[in-house]
Amino acid sequence: MLASHLDGDVLVGDIAAACGMSRSSFMKGFRATSGTTPMQCLTHMRIETAKKLLEGSELSLAEIGARCGFADQSHFARVFSARRGAPRGA
Repeated sequence: MLASHLDGDVLVGDIAAACGMSRSSFMKGFRATSGTTPMQCLTHMRIETAKKLLEGSELSLAEIGARCGFADQSHFARVFSARRGAPRGA
């Protein structure tokens, strides 16, 4: 579910409901299993997808950011550079 929502908002409560769990039980179980929160995991997946797009496409930073669920180019550049270093053209 997280991977299918890279380009938009996803609510933890919706994921928990799809798993038949309460939000708090899902959060605890997710963190115990993965060592991270669902939103941290989603951000990581978005950054990894953006990295692949930066390496293998001619899309602009704004287009890549939008495809990966960031609010705008500035938000994308800020999060990407904090995690991976500055993207091309930033």
